[in-house]
Amino acid sequence: MSQCNDSVVIELAQTHSPPIPQTPRLPGYPSFAHFISQDGDAAIYRRYESLSARNLLYLQSELHELEGQLEALDAEDAKDRQVDDKESQKIARLWHHYARAGNARAVRHRDLQGKIRAKIKEYHEALVLESRVLALSAPTPRSLDIFKRWYLHYPRPVLWGRDEDLFRNEQDLVALAPLETDRLNIFLQKYLGWFLKEKRETSGHEDLFYFPSRRVHRVGAVISIFLSAVLLIGAIVCLVNIDPKNTNFRIGMIVFFTCLFAAVVGLLTNARRAEIFASTAAYAAVLCVFMNNST
Repeated sequence: MSQCNDSVVIELAQTHSPPIPQTPRLPGYPSFAHFISQDGDAAIYRRYESLSARNLLYLQSELHELEGQLEALDAEDAKDRQVDDKESQKIARLWHHYARAGNARAVRHRDLQGKIRAKIKEYHEALVLESRVLALSAPTPRSLDIFKRWYLHYPRPVLWGRDEDLFRNEQDLVALAPLETDRLNIFLQKYLGWFLKEKRETSGHEDLFYFPSRRVHRVGAVISIFLSAVLLIGAIVCLVNIDPKNTNFRIGMIVFFTCLFAAVVGLLTNARRAEIFASTAAYAAVLCVFMNNST
């Protein structure tokens, strides 16, 4: 959050910013929908984990009951095999006999199989959809804080009735289009977003401003290039100006710059642990080769 004239300034990043003419909108669903449409990072919704889990449990139990009925029919056919072996064999092996309308036992099988086919299709579709929902990312703390501040901006929440507590359970929220960024960009968005803002309609909120994510990425790229050059050139300059005979001091400088490089990569980027090890080892190797060649 940024401060401007002792008032909280809420900022949102966005992926694209076409000019939109100001249109009067009633507070509520119209203004709420417009607020979300202005920024993909604000597309935050409930996932209803408990309801979804209960729905899957109900479908699972219904299928389990149908499975038991099918097993009972199979057991009955197996039991009657001694009495009417040909009839049981035809139902189990011959499709035309199984599909014949006049066969009462086959009709029972077909009716039950029809129920199973419809229910298992519904169950599998629900499983696939639930797996996709569970794979959705949770909103970032910054995006969620801005979202909730906007939602609770009025004396009462934007939506009334039961919807006043719609977003109370933060663990049940998902972001449909979370903004992919690293720690450096997060820092820029949080503390320097005001300097990157652009003039846009702010859904009737004077303390809300927008800034395009491309500006943040450009500033972050410039800072990253600058830090990379400083760490490499600075280390070389220091090694050149140290007496080649003072090996211990030169090794100490390599250790210092290597640790500094690892800290920059680990703290300002989203590099994985293996990537941090690999880049740090490569950086240290370059400095060691330079020190050996300059001896």
